[in-house]
Amino acid sequence: MTTSRWIKLAASQLQPAMLRTLANDAGLEVRRISDGSWRVCVQEDYRRSQSPLLRSERARAADPASFARLTELFDTPIEVSSLTQAGHAKVRQQQTPAALAAQFQLEFMFTPGSQLADVMRTFLNERATLLEGTASEIHVVLSDPALPRRANFPRILTSLAFQKEGLPAVGGEVGRLFPAAQGLTQDVSIGALTFVLPALSATAPKVLGVAAARLLACGVWLFGQPLHDADWPSNRLTDALLPTARFDNPRGRATVTSVESTAPYLGWWVQRSGELLRIATDPAGFEDAQGFYAPTRHLAFVASLGRLYRDTAEAMRSDSPSVSLRAAYDALDCLEGMRWKAFDNATNPSKVNKVLERLRGTLPPPVADVALPLCERAARALEELREGFITRNRHYSPGGLVDMPGKSGSLSWDKAVQMYVRLDRNSAHSFGKIEEDPLDRALLFAHEGVIPGDLCYLPFLHLMDLLADCERLQVQLSNRR
Repeated sequence: MTTSRWIKLAASQLQPAMLRTLANDAGLEVRRISDGSWRVCVQEDYRRSQSPLLRSERARAADPASFARLTELFDTPIEVSSLTQAGHAKVRQQQTPAALAAQFQLEFMFTPGSQLADVMRTFLNERATLLEGTASEIHVVLSDPALPRRANFPRILTSLAFQKEGLPAVGGEVGRLFPAAQGLTQDVSIGALTFVLPALSATAPKVLGVAAARLLACGVWLFGQPLHDADWPSNRLTDALLPTARFDNPRGRATVTSVESTAPYLGWWVQRSGELLRIATDPAGFEDAQGFYAPTRHLAFVASLGRLYRDTAEAMRSDSPSVSLRAAYDALDCLEGMRWKAFDNATNPSKVNKVLERLRGTLPPPVADVALPLCERAARALEELREGFITRNRHYSPGGLVDMPGKSGSLSWDKAVQMYVRLDRNSAHSFGKIEEDPLDRALLFAHEGVIPGDLCYLPFLHLMDLLADCERLQVQLSNRR
């Protein structure tokens, strides 16, 4: 049971009726106190009840109630291209697993909300049983309608400072009436799919699950067997998750996981992500030095969280090692900016191994079965990076690098690895600095220059750590002023 955490609110530009409307839409409770000022808290805390912002439900053909919530979903206004229409007609005649995956995604995305429950039930009855091997499951990840509105609340308050014309009347989708600061969130959808993709990206040596998105929900089909490459139109119509552990590795590829493991893992991920979102969208965690709610700082954090999930998924899904690595660096930068993990600590082999040991000790067995292999590959990639330092280099020693220009004393292997990763990350701004910095120059030429592809899983390891102990984030936010 949560406790109410009120925070003072400076919103003098708003009429009381408008303030209450904006707050209620965001799932917040506002009160005017005796001195005429305002305070705010989340409604779930105020009412002493839990209302998860994200939750997962298994859809069963034999259980009509499991589809009931689907009728509440908003329709997504997507124009179906002629290519999609032709492809949809063709895959409906095919019964391969890849074709079934394409059918599932198309039915989920394009069926009107009022018909979706019946269509999904029919789909399960008629098609899902055609898969060979271990049984498959369809899950629906639902985000509460308050989630995007609560994420939008700090943007609305922030935009008031830039509102030149008179305040608009409240009506319709209130967030659209306040256009300022949309650039922070325009490429990150605060909805179910954003917070599910990294989880799905961890379940597949090829494809073990496919996702179909609507405005507030994500349909996930977990297969009991991996899907392999498909011919047109399945390969064009399915948002297939590319293989994890897809790069060459002398220790082999990841083990194929089953529905028995991935379903509990998905449930855990959604539950922990919902808790993380509850903390991240609570105004009480964003108090300034005067004890007032700081909406701009809150907006920046919520937008960064969406960016973290997106970049982590991109790092895991791309089939290009260089693209994956750049997305991983972006995600690690985001973690540092959110003040959860400094970039140097996130790439320090010894500190990463401590995070790995903490996960081994805290994750439930089904979750560990799916997630730990990739986390271990990320930690091992840092060790392999250390092995890339050239032994015949004059700076090499068993304990680290010695006699480095511009550096007194030796450079431990942990420090050398994190500095080398930072140097590679900074190369996005060119390598021009090595002309000015003798230490960077020596470090660059002391290494053979191969970056292990599995380094792209490092953000996933740190996101798992954040999810496993997101209550620690609440403590950190409360201590920031």
